[in-house]
Amino acid sequence: MTVLDLTKGAGRYCTMILADMGAEVIKVEEAPKARFPRSVQAETETKSAAYDSTERNKKAIALNLKRKEAQDIFHKLAERADVVIEEFRPGMTEILGIDYNTLRRINPGIVYCSISGYGQTGRNRRQPGHDPNYEAVAGVLGITRTSTGQHALPGLPIADVAGGSLQATIGILLSIIARQKYGVGQFIDISMTDGVFSVMAWRYGADYLATGLQPKPGERPAHVYRTKDSKYISICPAEPWMWEKLCRALGTEQFIPYAMEGMAMRATTHYDEQAQQKRREIVSAFRKVFRTKTRDEWLDLLIGADTCVAPVNSFKDAFSSPQVVDREMVVELKHPTLGPVKQVGIPIKLSETPGKIRSFAPLYGEHTYQVLKELGYEAEQIENLREQGVISCAQFVEPRDPSRAEGSRA
Repeated sequence: MTVLDLTKGAGRYCTMILADMGAEVIKVEEAPKARFPRSVQAETETKSAAYDSTERNKKAIALNLKRKEAQDIFHKLAERADVVIEEFRPGMTEILGIDYNTLRRINPGIVYCSISGYGQTGRNRRQPGHDPNYEAVAGVLGITRTSTGQHALPGLPIADVAGGSLQATIGILLSIIARQKYGVGQFIDISMTDGVFSVMAWRYGADYLATGLQPKPGERPAHVYRTKDSKYISICPAEPWMWEKLCRALGTEQFIPYAMEGMAMRATTHYDEQAQQKRREIVSAFRKVFRTKTRDEWLDLLIGADTCVAPVNSFKDAFSSPQVVDREMVVELKHPTLGPVKQVGIPIKLSETPGKIRSFAPLYGEHTYQVLKELGYEAEQIENLREQGVISCAQFVEPRDPSRAEGSRA
């Protein structure tokens, strides 16, 4: 499967998944070099590429799509491609001559995925935005607050990834299956707001539609608690038997009858003031209890009791977590010039056709020359296009040998 990747934001995670699983992904970047190029924080472009997991396993070309000559190159690529994925604001691809209707005349089987903030229809379709804006519109920020009631941003770009990239990945794979069955390509309209709204509604939507009662942010026993050594622990007793095990392990058996208040994770207005008061009482008691032992002591005790508990890891701790290491979610690769480097591993574990890190992220324009040669362009034509600003190439003309990544199967 060949994928033309026009993304530079949320969609990069989608194309990383496809590339990890063996797709030929050709990343199409701006020429001349964009003001905000892709990068990992590093001293050099080579080092940045070595650690950039989202762009690994891809080829990179640079085209000035405002020029007709560059559009012609893209059309030739689309003629032999399976998938195009882009995340321009609606209407921009028509201006650049790379929209779905143009490309399907060239390749009727093309699967064209468009990721945008609000989708291709609706009153907000042309409105700019980023992840927090989509979370705000979808109601996610309305139910995400601190204990004092202040709205809080989630620590991850949920709309970008869960609402955008993962929905796009599913849409592309479904469309490929449909093409195999019916022989036609199609357009995929992914709205990050739609996606994150769907995720939010999966958790709270049925209750709201059935009762009209809104989720009520607030503290609940399924929470994070500080321990004696000023570390933190997470508990989530979401079933009655888990709640009972937790209460017995904590020595708070008096709360066992209050499983509904204790297990509550939705914090909706279903609960009357008496129930809310009981929850506050439980939280207060749990805070005092957890301060009596260190985090490791509590982990030993609660894991031994077979209840739902985990340490709250720092970012550094997460990367060295035994479970993360066991699952090869951090892998060491051999870079041809930098030596051993580490990257995030592949989360999807397939038994028969596993993903693999075959190459490091490409440098800007690294494969422009190679890809154009494969399209039939002569060296002189390529140089003329470069001089005219239609394309950009890496500092070298002939492509370098691929940077093979060793020890990276997942």
